Amino acid sequence: MREPPPLSIVIPTREGIDELAPVLAALEAQVERTGAEVIVVGPAEQSATPAWLRVVTMRDEDIYSLRTVGLREARGAVVAIGEDHAVPRDDWSESIVRAHAEHPATPAVVGCMYNGTAATLAGRSNFLAFAAPFEAPMPTLRARRPPPSSIVSLKASALEAAREEAGYLEATLIPRLFEEGRIAADDRIVIDHYQDNGMRWSIVNAFHSARASYGAARAGLDRSQRLYTARWSLVNWPRRILSEARAATGSRIDLAAVAAIAAAAALGAASGSLAGPGRSSARVA
Repeated sequence: MREPPPLSIVIPTREGIDELAPVLAALEAQVERTGAEVIVVGPAEQSATPAWLRVVTMRDEDIYSLRTVGLREARGAVVAIGEDHAVPRDDWSESIVRAHAEHPATPAVVGCMYNGTAATLAGRSNFLAFAAPFEAPMPTLRARRPPPSSIVSLKASALEAAREEAGYLEATLIPRLFEEGRIAADDRIVIDHYQDNGMRWSIVNAFHSARASYGAARAGLDRSQRLYTARWSLVNWPRRILSEARAATGSRIDLAAVAAIAAAAALGAASGSLAGPGRSSARVA
């Protein structure tokens, strides 16, 4: 059998290969240098792909399901999660491999991100609402919430359950490792994040993102825990997200927009806790 690669990069997408062009362009030389494998899961035809890319054709709108299939296919000692709007810096792959070698007993490493769409109100507020604590410098994980999966890489040994159950990675594994203090931070691992689809989209996406995650975790909670989680989310998420954004900017208009996004995220978390994910995992970006 072939030696497993040092790194697998899993990129779920609802679109075709053309939508991944900036991401794949950034990864091509890195794959050659590191021996990493790149796995795209989505409605992409094999004939349209470069030779170094492995495609798992799957027509499913559920981003959690697409990501889970990618984890199942990954053969690497370390698995990193990519997104079609997250472009890795030149040494991203090498930095992930190095960080895991430096933290051999730590199951997960989190990198940082920069906002590639900071020129507009929607681009700034969307980024501030979900990523303000994950900008460099980040020598330690200073956030009071789990990091988004797009900046997390995990040792394969930590992924067994996440390869079987859609949503387990986002709703259970990463939050649990975060609470246990078992995620190392390394701000040498950097992506540029490009996501600007307008304010209305940012608010709606925040709702679906939170509902999908909290809805996936709902099955493991009894009724009283669901009620508690819903109440906690409504009370705490708006002020926590706004506090993180305030530490990163002094702009009142940006903070007002962040407040609207944070309120939508709180409503989504409460809805997911009480009623389940609905179709949110098929709608979140």
